[in-house]
Amino acid sequence: MFSVDLLGYIAGIFLLLMASMKSVTYMRAFNVAGNLTFILYGYLAEVWPVLFLNTAMLLLHVYRLAYPAQATPPGKAAASS
Repeated sequence: MFSVDLLGYIAGIFLLLMASMKSVTYMRAFNVAGNLTFILYGYLAEVWPVLFLNTAMLLLHVYRLAYPAQATPPGKAAASS
């Protein structure tokens, strides 16, 4: 039988793998997978803070994957508008 708690463990594994990544893109991709798993866990287990927090984090990571920050070369100040 499927246990909802198993989803929590799987999501934790995604976050553990995310912490081992060197590439920011891969880190965000693994975090998205973890967020999606935690959202499903939060919904099925009715743990609303987990669901809401991971939904917000998911939106942030998807935005950052779609629009990565521009890198400023070392020694150069970012131009102000």
